[in-house]
Amino acid sequence: MKHYDVLFIDLDDTLYDFSSNSRDAYEEVYTLLDYDRYFDGFQHYYTIYTDYNAQLWVRYAAGEITRDYLNAERYTHPLRVVGAPDPDTLGTRFWHESMQRLPLGKRLMPHAREVLDYLRPRYRKIYILSNGFTELQARKMQSAGITHYFDGMVLSEDIGVNKPHPDIFLHALRVASTTADNALMVGDNFEVDILGARGVGIDQIYYNPMNKPVPSEAQPTHVINSLVELKEIL
Repeated sequence: MKHYDVLFIDLDDTLYDFSSNSRDAYEEVYTLLDYDRYFDGFQHYYTIYTDYNAQLWVRYAAGEITRDYLNAERYTHPLRVVGAPDPDTLGTRFWHESMQRLPLGKRLMPHAREVLDYLRPRYRKIYILSNGFTELQARKMQSAGITHYFDGMVLSEDIGVNKPHPDIFLHALRVASTTADNALMVGDNFEVDILGARGVGIDQIYYNPMNKPVPSEAQPTHVINSLVELKEIL
């Protein structure tokens, strides 16, 4: 089995259970702001939000929209859909309240801590490589108690380009003082993490807990359905 010098690992929904933690935060803000005035329960709001938010993140990763546009749009859009009054003001308040709560979640993906305990002594350097916002990622790691496993973070917002753009992966290699042949990317987003790393010659492990179809013409180096499988590969 090939041994790598450096690991790059995505954070949200690869190690940190962002989906669960963010849902808890949004439900708290939904209740605080009495959004039942506008929606048929939290799930009604959350379905509208998540569907549109996913579309916005694709555009953000492609460099088509800014971070500020993403944040403004994802919180005002559900309010516009239901015809709530003054959606811009309401959405801005939801955004600000959410930013206070989003980094506080402590949940990790299954087996994440076990696997980090296994990986840390086996690799010279381990970095987070993420498109997440700078002021949130470090606080999320602190809340979940995983900061000490990593040598640092390479964040798209600090560099000015998002995964899957090759420049962020090339920058990560420079930061880690390594080469593509000696590095490995682990992530849950096929287009962003896997194809991005593949494009610069970095091997990849696609974390695919939902067992999504993988294009036959772009097979990752490895595919896993559980993080614990990393202990068998690495």
